[in-house]
Amino acid sequence: MQKQINDLRKGKQTESKLIYLLEAIGKKVVKANLSQDMHEHIDMFVNDVPIDVKGNRYTNCIWLELINVNGKDGWLKGKSKYIVMDVIDMNSFLFFETKDLLDHCNNIRQIANSKNDYNMLYTRYGRKDQIVKVRYNDIKHLQKGKLTYAH
Repeated sequence: MQKQINDLRKGKQTESKLIYLLEAIGKKVVKANLSQDMHEHIDMFVNDVPIDVKGNRYTNCIWLELINVNGKDGWLKGKSKYIVMDVIDMNSFLFFETKDLLDHCNNIRQIANSKNDYNMLYTRYGRKDQIVKVRYNDIKHLQKGKLTYAH
């Protein structure tokens, strides 16, 4: 339970940092309501465009979610137009179109043997999720934007 609370707190800090940076460059940001956040995978609207924010990513470890732990559509199948990832070791928020990341994962068929396997479908023991571990280099050609911040 404490881990979930800490994860939620870190997620809100990541969102706040992104909002600050976006507003500083003149973007209009409106936070999504709880239903949009939970059911549609939308954290905010930036100039009326739905965005889902993912924090705590690293260039050698980016997880993409096709199916969530409850067996429902994961955030790649949500209603956000963009996934914005806070990639810690790049000090940057990276912008990807959700459909591009989904297309990347839809081409993957091989099942992972462990969480150390890249570009394979992985399900955690005792869960219903289906996730894919990628490196930044695997998806950088899909990147649509970058917003760098001071560390």
